[in-house]
Amino acid sequence: MKYFSTALRLLLVACILSAIGFAFWLWDHTEELTAPVLQPINQSYVGYSNVPNKAMGLKLDTFEFKGFDGGAVQAVIAEKEGEESSRQLTVIGDLTVNKAEDLGRIDYVLICVDWDHGIRSALPLAESFTAAGLKCVLWDPRGVNDRRQYCTHGLKESADVPKLIDELVRRSGKEYPVIVGVGQGFGAGLILQAAAEEPRIRGIISVDACASLRESIQRTLHNGALSPLTIWLMDIRMNSCVGIECFDVAPVESASRISRDVPVLVVNLVQDNPVSTIKDAMTIYRQLPSDLRSIWTMAGEEDAPDAAHRQVTMGRSSDGRPRIVEMGLLRDEDSAMLSMVHWLNDSFVPTLDAPLTVAPPRPALTPDSHL
Repeated sequence: MKYFSTALRLLLVACILSAIGFAFWLWDHTEELTAPVLQPINQSYVGYSNVPNKAMGLKLDTFEFKGFDGGAVQAVIAEKEGEESSRQLTVIGDLTVNKAEDLGRIDYVLICVDWDHGIRSALPLAESFTAAGLKCVLWDPRGVNDRRQYCTHGLKESADVPKLIDELVRRSGKEYPVIVGVGQGFGAGLILQAAAEEPRIRGIISVDACASLRESIQRTLHNGALSPLTIWLMDIRMNSCVGIECFDVAPVESASRISRDVPVLVVNLVQDNPVSTIKDAMTIYRQLPSDLRSIWTMAGEEDAPDAAHRQVTMGRSSDGRPRIVEMGLLRDEDSAMLSMVHWLNDSFVPTLDAPLTVAPPRPALTPDSHL
């Protein structure tokens, strides 16, 4: 009996130690999973400055503006100048045949891609749009000298956009310059969240936005048995660092609040990334109130070689019938960029004759020292 009692105590101690060990392991694992969410670093640009000294085919006019938290944010206005890059030559070659003569009515294209190296990562998109004669504005969501330590996936960073537009108004001398927002990945989520609060954004191109950060994290974790517990712990970690939880970041909810007179193009380019999927693109598209919305994706093996569209079912109409949507098909990234340029000319510019119906708001956001 005494032997049994000793063995039981040893077993209890072993269970407690195992539980403690598991708890430490789970928290370390949670911190490891949360690190790239709080600080999504683009490894392609590690060691590079945010603004290059020069960029082929571009003139970069640097400036700073005061962000929502009162700190300085670095930005550049990019215009075509000098010897063209290969991306620019592709666009220029197409436009000599397929004219896009109304793009001159657009004053600025705001481009955002990454939280980290926000300006440098947006340069490839800027090359293509500047080749069409557009003036592009790129900025650094992290703030000058990486002042904002953690990323909120556009939830707070999007409040910089009205401040940036204020500066562009001052520079242009126009009360309401014609502004389009273009985002990819992180930047697409940011632009959608910004446009829900800022009606001076007259058109949107959203490329590979996630519908919600929570769903992206769930897919990344492969919906394993520990996923709910892990996400709960990740929320605790995120809340302690930056004051938000993953369900707070939902570009799809912002999309539902964008004015219905704003043309929106939703594009799905990445096909095998759990962070943003074609389902995300369809969900965002479905929630848009806009009467002027379009959705594109990459052509697949199931599509005919010459197919321009794919018919997909997105929910049901009020009478219960399936709602069929024509999803545009893209062949490669070069054709995607050309198609975006023509979408601006053919689908966005014709809407500019409609007046702005809402006075631009100023989102009230308290500066957060965690950023």
